Amino acid sequence: MSRYYNFLKLIFLAVVLLLLYRQLSDDNAHQAVQMVWHKHLKGPNIFYLLICFILMPLNWLLESKKWQILMSPFVRLTSANAIKTVLAGVAAGIVTPARIGEYGGRMITSAPELRPQVISATLLGSIAQNLCNILAGIIFSYYFLKSQFGVTYLHGYTFLVVVSLQVGLMIVMYYNLPKVANFIDSLIKTKLTQKLSNKLRSLNLYNNRLLHKVLAISALRYVIYVLQYVLIIKFLGAAIAPDVLIWNITGIYLVQTILPIPAFFSVIARGELAILVWTSAGFDQVSALVATFGLWLINLIIPALIGLLIIYKTDIKKYFIKNEN
Repeated sequence: MSRYYNFLKLIFLAVVLLLLYRQLSDDNAHQAVQMVWHKHLKGPNIFYLLICFILMPLNWLLESKKWQILMSPFVRLTSANAIKTVLAGVAAGIVTPARIGEYGGRMITSAPELRPQVISATLLGSIAQNLCNILAGIIFSYYFLKSQFGVTYLHGYTFLVVVSLQVGLMIVMYYNLPKVANFIDSLIKTKLTQKLSNKLRSLNLYNNRLLHKVLAISALRYVIYVLQYVLIIKFLGAAIAPDVLIWNITGIYLVQTILPIPAFFSVIARGELAILVWTSAGFDQVSALVATFGLWLINLIIPALIGLLIIYKTDIKKYFIKNEN
């Protein structure tokens, strides 16, 4: 039986590594890497790239701290266990749409009896992070839509009111997720809404103080993501005004948040989006691809490779045997 579970882990590792190889061997990726290596790595802006790398472990340390807080009503986790669970989730999530596999990665590295709690905690953490992406994107959407698509509002005051209402509504929904789910289920009685309502009902266990902490850490992680994007643009030597940088980056993250595609394949979609956004700001296509590929490699692939090792060393047999019983 142990050989069977080891075989499953080897298959998963092989699939992920194969997908990684195909992404890295893509012509655009090759071109991007070669450009960075031959031109920018020996340039004076290498300091920006180093800071971008340093922010990556800080980012995932914050996520592990958030995971400790999310699981605190159920179990006290050590920092080491939280980091392992988070990285395993990254590894399992990169090959699934909307990173759904993250639930599985976090579950198999947690105690089997905590499965419902892990699902609730992962769901809340994801909602909080996506909320930050969406809120920041909405706040700066006027500038992004104006610069990219020529969309303008006749009165800035109207835009301010609309955005304020949207932001306020989403924050209220975040602090009342179970009630919102029950309300939707009462209006639209389908299997999907009932399933969503059942999942969100477990979030009643979280008080406002804990929700504050989770949202604050998610916001801090978002700031790090934006800063990393700024740093890699600076590393590539682009002379783009700071305000244009910020609203384009927040716009890109907003679009990426609503694209439910696997992280492994999203580098392609992100590359196309980056070309659309940055070329209009005077950034060449190859540099836009380099920035996209660099952030994808730093923030997802390096942590995912560590997570793959963690999954391989995890005894998943106990978890599945627990389910079978």
